[in-house]
Amino acid sequence: MHKQEYNVIGVMSGTSLDGIDLSYITFNIENHQWSFKMHSCETVPYNEFWLNHLKHAINYSGTKLQLLNQQYTEHLASVINTFVEKNKIINLDAVCSHGHTILHQPQNGVTLQIGNLSQLAAQTNQIIVCDFRVADVLLGGQGAPLVPIGDQILFSDYDACLNLGGFSNISFNKNNTRIAFDISAVNTVLNFYANKLEKLYDDKGQIASSGRINFELLSDLNNLEYYHKSYPKSLGYEYVQTILLPVIERHNINLADKMRT
Repeated sequence: MHKQEYNVIGVMSGTSLDGIDLSYITFNIENHQWSFKMHSCETVPYNEFWLNHLKHAINYSGTKLQLLNQQYTEHLASVINTFVEKNKIINLDAVCSHGHTILHQPQNGVTLQIGNLSQLAAQTNQIIVCDFRVADVLLGGQGAPLVPIGDQILFSDYDACLNLGGFSNISFNKNNTRIAFDISAVNTVLNFYANKLEKLYDDKGQIASSGRINFELLSDLNNLEYYHKSYPKSLGYEYVQTILLPVIERHNINLADKMRT
């Protein structure tokens, strides 16, 4: 497919569990320069059913995970179809779908994003481009961050692109090579503690900003091995569960101080 213009829908679900993000975009290429125009965007929040399953799916058995994968693919197809109908979108070249990451262990050659089953193409009647992370890990990559080449092509005027989501990551050029890696956990930790206060997230950082930095905890966090490793490197929710949260929980301080730190 070699053209000057591409009409696509991008579909993404991040580890912060905000919902399913959809964006209808036209990409143009002229004289080897790419540009884009965003037409319509929407975030479809997860209901309690999906929040519960996606939070705990990392602990599911293979059979239960297969069922969840099928159910999530059906849900994703429904969300995409509704978005297409609502925005009267026609002549799509592709729907590019990331799915939702359940586990990410590139050091073991394993990563899993549910929602990428072939039924997604059948139920949306669209060309589907997917399995981005799986393909990269199979080729020996980290599978994350996901879009450093897109950053380079579309935002070349900037020295670096920084993303703050469930995890933070960065991409930049070094010696004519695009470098990208995960920096640290962000909303995966903040949301965990906001949930303990019966909130979905820390709106505008109000809880964290009311706390105080605990420098003993900050020192423990900064001394974690991951921050001293060279790239390429990436993080998954397993890291939050097994490494980060146990370090934080060793400190007997209030939740606002934990979030601020």
